[in-house]
Amino acid sequence: MVLLAAAIYFFFITYQKRLLKKQIELNDVKVAQQERLLQNSIFAQEKERSRVARDLHDEVGAMLSVVKLNIGRLEKKTTEPEAKVLAVETKTYLDNVITQVRRISRALLPPSLKKLGLFSAVTELGTWVNKSGVVVVSCFKIGNQFRFAAEKELALFRIIQELLNNSLKYAEAGNINIIIKFGKSKLAIAYNDNGKGFNLEEKANSGLGLSNLESRTQLLNAKFKMKSKAGKGMSAIICLNAVTEIDN
Repeated sequence: MVLLAAAIYFFFITYQKRLLKKQIELNDVKVAQQERLLQNSIFAQEKERSRVARDLHDEVGAMLSVVKLNIGRLEKKTTEPEAKVLAVETKTYLDNVITQVRRISRALLPPSLKKLGLFSAVTELGTWVNKSGVVVVSCFKIGNQFRFAAEKELALFRIIQELLNNSLKYAEAGNINIIIKFGKSKLAIAYNDNGKGFNLEEKANSGLGLSNLESRTQLLNAKFKMKSKAGKGMSAIICLNAVTEIDN
């Protein structure tokens, strides 16, 4: 009886272990599938952004420039004072539209990211935001900038871009600081604003894009930590280890 009980117990434990192992394997497969789906989704988003950015720059921008030239020609030909004033006002509006188109195009596909790297692209983004006169964005670099895989540079740029969007849309921040630290095969980004802050638990499922930020950092195998309290602003830290440097 003792031997039979021991055999049954051994069989039960072995079965449980096999069942647990199988469950872990299934979970790993499920996680891998979810990561692939997320990666494909982000890849599709970036592809569409690139297409829209090129269309805005090459087609819409060019057409607006032609319209501006034609209005300038009409302005010279007309003798009506009111028509001249209207032409000048229209050219001013067009200049504003052209500037906005360029801004949107650069935000969708920043040319400086590919040419000069992450810090230069973030600095350029901050410069564009500063032109609004509503907020002051300050960018700082620690260490010597190095280049790494283009898809990782773009992913980090999108994370910073999303943080900026949140600060501008929801936080009512007056000052934003972005620090990028380049270490030996490591990269750290510190972000903070002096906005109104929020409760992280309450906003986790809101439209703040927090899940999108976490998804992007997860695909990078990066560590992401955010802190915020009502009336205390917001801060975020992104750490990326084992960064493989490439030649510029």
